[in-house]
Amino acid sequence: MYKTLLKYLFCCFPLIVSCEKAVIEKDAQTDAEAVFEEVWSFADRYYSFFEYKEIDWDEVYSRYRPQVREGMSDVELFDLCADMLYELKDGHVNLVSPFDRSRYWEWYLDSPENFYYSIIERNYFKDRQRYIGPLEFLEMNDIIYIYYGSFAQPISKGNMAQIIGALEDKSGLIIDVRNNGGGSTENARMLASHFTDEKVFAGYNYMKDGPEHDDFRRREVHIEPSSVNYTGDVIVLTNRKSYSATTYFVQYMSELPNVTFVGDTTGGGGGMPAFRDLPNGWLLRVSSTMFYSPDGFNIESGIPPDVQVDMSKESISEGRDDILDTAVNLLENEAALEE
Repeated sequence: MYKTLLKYLFCCFPLIVSCEKAVIEKDAQTDAEAVFEEVWSFADRYYSFFEYKEIDWDEVYSRYRPQVREGMSDVELFDLCADMLYELKDGHVNLVSPFDRSRYWEWYLDSPENFYYSIIERNYFKDRQRYIGPLEFLEMNDIIYIYYGSFAQPISKGNMAQIIGALEDKSGLIIDVRNNGGGSTENARMLASHFTDEKVFAGYNYMKDGPEHDDFRRREVHIEPSSVNYTGDVIVLTNRKSYSATTYFVQYMSELPNVTFVGDTTGGGGGMPAFRDLPNGWLLRVSSTMFYSPDGFNIESGIPPDVQVDMSKESISEGRDDILDTAVNLLENEAALEE
């Protein structure tokens, strides 16, 4: 829904067509110079993190613009624009053509993996998991564990009613969103709504609404409680590949008093994207929003856990998940203290 709406809003500003030549051998809107200018200008108008990341976009232009030349191939032009966009260091920034897609993956490549589904599948699920909507569900003695692989897959209230019903007389719930690359922030907010019984202020959403780099409008975001909720102990497992809408989910949940985070800092991705169809048929995507916690923390670079845990090589070789085991121990110890 957001992609369609933003694409509609941001793809409709006029293009300037040169009419100086009576005979034009190549469409002036699709030559290398015009495409490069369109890429730089759209990012300049809609990208949201120039000030946060201290990026001088005019200086970037001055380095890359002289490299545009008449007659350069599509691949050469694509690589040049991709290199320029790489300066934004943003996983939500992409240039897409029929032959390639630019990307920035360094937000997680230098971090530990900290999640191996095969270990969960072979040594924890052991073919005992149930599938409740998009969730994989496992009863681990006195604890419920669920794995959620993508916020692009919606969870129904009925799905949550099943899970919350199973939590009766249990010590707590573990929600594993490691390697969840995101999806819908509405799905993230809906899931968070099941773990509070009161309205909670979750932060501020800043949306670009003008040509200057600091032109934003601000909107407060709240979590409204669902009619089906659980306010017992919840532990959320994260790693660096917990990205985009997953980081939003972690921020929403971080404002709830019954939630603890175990694992690694999330990947970030706090800017929802705007899209532009370029005149040569390529597609450009850039981050166009920012999200701040109530105390002023920008979630773009990721949210650190309450309990930092990295999976050790020894544990991995033995088929154990240190992050999941830590969460289980925390819930069991909490339950023992309450007895």
